[in-house]
Amino acid sequence: MAWLESHQTLGRHRKTKRLARKLGITVPEVIGHLHLLWWWAMDNLPDGCLSELEPEDVADEMMWTGDAQLLLDKMIEVNFIDVIDGQLYIHDWHDYIGKLVDKRKKDADRKRESRGKSKDRPKDVQRTSEGQGEDDLWDGAGNSTVQYSTLPSTTTTTADDLEKIEKAYSQIHGCLGLKPKDWPLVTGLVNQGISVDLIIEVMTERHKKKVEEGGKVNGFSFYTNAIKEKHAQGKSQDRLGFLNDM
Repeated sequence: MAWLESHQTLGRHRKTKRLARKLGITVPEVIGHLHLLWWWAMDNLPDGCLSELEPEDVADEMMWTGDAQLLLDKMIEVNFIDVIDGQLYIHDWHDYIGKLVDKRKKDADRKRESRGKSKDRPKDVQRTSEGQGEDDLWDGAGNSTVQYSTLPSTTTTTADDLEKIEKAYSQIHGCLGLKPKDWPLVTGLVNQGISVDLIIEVMTERHKKKVEEGGKVNGFSFYTNAIKEKHAQGKSQDRLGFLNDM
């Protein structure tokens, strides 16, 4: 499970107090809003760059219900957000999670290399997840991928499944494919027994809705909760159908 370094001086730091005064809220509230942003950024903004987000996007992730532009302006003013070459960055972000980002990149490269090797195997040979490390049992949001699963530990994922998801993602978003940070999330969902068709269906529906609302999807993590919810709903309906047939 990933964790974030949080200094005990944050509550009494002048920047924290200034932001509280400028936003008209308490210091504990500021601490909460900041950590919500930092936790979300750990999985979605490895470089800490906020420039592709709208003020409302930042406010949503911080669970801030006030004026979104005011929040962004004041965070820049007190230096919780830095302006570097016209781009917005979370202050000193790499100093805090640089090691985590480097580790995730190495893990993603290792898994990608493993998937490449699996292409040379017969199509009916599947790659098991028995060799998972402890970190593989958690998705990008820090949620266990096996806690409530009824599947045995030998759940398998085929390279074809992953390629199908990446191809659909690239078509939906008009990009080259999934980012390295996305692969652990995708693999975790498939290893829970969630079908490829369901994953693609949710991506298609949620992306269309987001675009119609004038928003932008910044990564696969946008879909994970919706995919899990739809999968859970399907399992509940299956149970009800079984009981009705008894």
